[in-house]
Amino acid sequence: MHTLSTAFKNLKNNFSFYALYLLSVAFVVTIFFAFTSFSMNKVMLEKISNDGRVETMCNTISVFLMAFVVFYMSYSNRFFLRRRTKELGIYALLGYRKSSILSLLTIENLLTCTGAFIAGILLGSFFHKGIVFGITKLLDLAVNNSEIPFFNPNAIMKTACFIFTVIIVLALSNSRFLFKTSLMDLVRYEKSAEKKMKFHAVLSVIGFLAVISGYCLALDILRGSGSLWITVGFYPVAMPTFALILSGTVLFIASFLPFVVQAGKKNKRKFYTETKIITAPAFIYRIRSNSRTLIMLTLLSAAALTVSSVMALSLYYPIAAVSRMAPSEIECRIETESEITAIKQIVSTYSSDADVTFLQTDIYKVASSGGHLPMEYSIGTSKGDADNEKILREAGFECIPYSAYKALLEAQGRIKVLEQLATLNDNECILMKYQPSSDNNEMGDIYPLLIGNEEIPVTVTMVTLDNPISFANSVGTLVISDDLYHTVAEQSVPATKILSINGKSIEDNEALFQALSDYLSGSPYLQGNSHRIHEIFSLSSSTFLLIGFLVVLFFVAAGSILYFNNVSAVTDSKSDYEILWKMGYTDKKIKKIIQKQTAAFFGIPFLFGLADCIFGTLVYKSALMQNILGNSPLLYAPTMAAIMLTFLIYLGYYCITVHTCCKSVLTK
Repeated sequence: MHTLSTAFKNLKNNFSFYALYLLSVAFVVTIFFAFTSFSMNKVMLEKISNDGRVETMCNTISVFLMAFVVFYMSYSNRFFLRRRTKELGIYALLGYRKSSILSLLTIENLLTCTGAFIAGILLGSFFHKGIVFGITKLLDLAVNNSEIPFFNPNAIMKTACFIFTVIIVLALSNSRFLFKTSLMDLVRYEKSAEKKMKFHAVLSVIGFLAVISGYCLALDILRGSGSLWITVGFYPVAMPTFALILSGTVLFIASFLPFVVQAGKKNKRKFYTETKIITAPAFIYRIRSNSRTLIMLTLLSAAALTVSSVMALSLYYPIAAVSRMAPSEIECRIETESEITAIKQIVSTYSSDADVTFLQTDIYKVASSGGHLPMEYSIGTSKGDADNEKILREAGFECIPYSAYKALLEAQGRIKVLEQLATLNDNECILMKYQPSSDNNEMGDIYPLLIGNEEIPVTVTMVTLDNPISFANSVGTLVISDDLYHTVAEQSVPATKILSINGKSIEDNEALFQALSDYLSGSPYLQGNSHRIHEIFSLSSSTFLLIGFLVVLFFVAAGSILYFNNVSAVTDSKSDYEILWKMGYTDKKIKKIIQKQTAAFFGIPFLFGLADCIFGTLVYKSALMQNILGNSPLLYAPTMAAIMLTFLIYLGYYCITVHTCCKSVLTK
């Protein structure tokens, strides 16, 4: 009972110090419980997973999640143990046995984890409900919420067992520390825990060159077909790039940064200022003694930033690409005129046809005798089956008239594209590209069209990515003048007839799309803008949600570790700040010194992580994602949003850290 009351008093008297630890652990438990509840939610899993993919991913991520929670709580436990070694030494001097001290620490951990567990269960239940609601609305699922309990008993039991296991792990770690540390070492541990790390100029230069070389290799991917990533191979270049950046980051932080600051001390005019004469030596000492922690946090930040950026880009890019993959709300091929009547009847059944437009486009295949046609006009034709790569087509163009192109763009609501169009003459054309050409610009090229027995050359006056017909129905599309189109129509039979349907009343109408799919026997040529977006969300949302759990935990852990590390360093140096105060430093100056010291240790992980994120995302986007949207800055908006969110998280932790440090030092 005496040990229990002491544990209560310790937590009560140091509540302000333990508050963020309690909140961060509670947040970690909240994420863990919400994830566990979601992975055990059979109602939702049946709706979003038909092949067991989500269940497998849940099990895999669960392992990483548990390992991460153990790591984070072990690190936090070591931090508090180090902060209290002098106090524990006094307990030993007063006659406490090490077993009693271990019991005290275990009870404190038990009380803290119990509080975090209760808060995590409550908040996690709300969080889980929010996730279910979000996915239900996002994917338009029919879910009976009464079948989903607010508190999942199995999830509570699993979380409780896991937390209990963590407490046992912490107790074993504490016992190993206590029984290996002598009484004198306990009393003096705060002064001897951090060992200085030596650094050398050679290692500093190697670290700097390794980082720069790694980034240059990453940038090389922008050279296109001449890049080492293409000529040598992706993986043979990716591995040394990763190794250079990883090793360079370690040496850059451990050796180069303290070397540069040390060299900067020789500039006496800049060094001997009120603040820099204090912050520079403190920075060198702390970056040496805490280099391992700082390197770990930098790599953690780089991983979290890169994963969040790639995740955002991977979800956003396919959705943005739907505007090209399926530009019309509904599009299909027509074999007979009776099909048009039947399709119109189905549309009128499932929607109000007041604003619905039906546009039929006859596509004519025209051969060309040009020697160097663009890739899109000389590759195999799409047949929608496994023989696609074996069937070659005659080199040529799939022609549509200029008037039909304008009508389709207007029906699809692409007003800005319409404003950029100029009228075509009979000897001019608009060339549709599947993806941007980095090595060749077709503007001004002349392609001879074989129409009947006549060869008519047309000049490319515009190259665009704004295709009006889905790629399932036409990849090599050429827009020609109406007069030239009529000449083509008189000489041949349409290769393909396309019906494009657009209108506000048919957007997000899955019932209509399914009815048309049933009528057309699941034709692969039936495409739909809203349907494709809904399909992407259905296939990807659960994956990104699960990865998001880990990313959020990474950020929480990195911010909390930086908080504990900075508070510990400032608290250990409290006597130094008291000397500064006696020397005439005002509270404002001391606060400025604390802000600069803290900013350096928050800035290094964030800026290094940001650089790694930018280059990693660039490689991922250039090498592993098909470029059909060009290089518009808007494509990187999700990446910028992920970076900004990370910045705000770090900024929030930075402000809390500065406030706590100033409160600790400036309190008289």
